[in-house]
Amino acid sequence: MGASDLPIGRWGNSLAVRIPAKLARELGVTEGSTLTAEVLGPARVRLSAAPKPNMSMADFIKRIQSLHARTGITQPVVEEMRRNARY
Repeated sequence: MGASDLPIGRWGNSLAVRIPAKLARELGVTEGSTLTAEVLGPARVRLSAAPKPNMSMADFIKRIQSLHARTGITQPVVEEMRRNARY
């Protein structure tokens, strides 16, 4: 598989990479699949198709707790959006 230029777009407050259908087929991913992103260095990222985990409920809870620990808490923006809304 050769290199592909993937456009970056906005998805809510995040950025998103669009994967062309041909590349998705080669990776064996569909909507709802998970990719694992690994930072290899400055401006270098490796994306890998993540295998579907077969885990116990206890392992699932540990994974969710780990995700929560890595995810920063941000300030709510709803009030600001309401103040700036155009009617």
